[in-house]
Amino acid sequence: MRRHILYLLGLSLSFFPVLGQNPSALLAKAEGAAVQQSAYSRIQMKAERPRYTREMELRSWNMGNAYSLVQIVSPERDAGMVYMKADKALMTYSPRTGKIMKLPSSMLMQGWMGTDAQFDNILGAASLSQDFTHQYLGKKTVNGQECHLIRCTPKPNTPVAYDHVDAYLSVQNDTWVRLVFLDKKGGVSQQMDALHFKRFDGVLMPDQIRFTAKDGNQTTTLTILEWRKRPDLKASWFSEATMKNIDTL
Repeated sequence: MRRHILYLLGLSLSFFPVLGQNPSALLAKAEGAAVQQSAYSRIQMKAERPRYTREMELRSWNMGNAYSLVQIVSPERDAGMVYMKADKALMTYSPRTGKIMKLPSSMLMQGWMGTDAQFDNILGAASLSQDFTHQYLGKKTVNGQECHLIRCTPKPNTPVAYDHVDAYLSVQNDTWVRLVFLDKKGGVSQQMDALHFKRFDGVLMPDQIRFTAKDGNQTTTLTILEWRKRPDLKASWFSEATMKNIDTL
């Protein structure tokens, strides 16, 4: 009997580190570093294909996940195009036509301007800490870092196209290292890897991110050139008037 009790005690202690982790708190801490803040950034994107390479530069303003405005700076043929997500509304503005068009929310799951990033990667994805349920799956080594592995399953009202997300969060610095988006058959529809980290305006975050498409034959690298906090941004700032006059603001 004594051996049986000692065995059960040892078994319970072996599981304690896993049960003691709070995956929701870990995700909230990782997102709180940058995702949930109001900020301005300059971004460079490079999509590499077997036959060509496409490069873009963007300016971005965001207020958490719900509000975001992105302007294309280059290439010249796309320069001035503006995309905005304001709560549940998604729209685009073309300076050539002077018109604003509303887009269906399904666009968030589509590729961004011929890259492997999706619209929701650029305009603000659903919050992993708030819009998903969580299961702690232990620790794994990814990209040379020891990580917490958390499976995130979307809540019923979360508008996403994938079945679940496996999030790898650095044990050392609480930032995400890899996000794997999986379909209902367990196949990988998209993977995001943080290749490098940098501190902007006092916040440590991934400043170089690689997007890998479903077949793994093509990639897009996103590099943050500049990032700074913008606590002055309000929901009212994300408007059609701002879309049309962003160069003067």
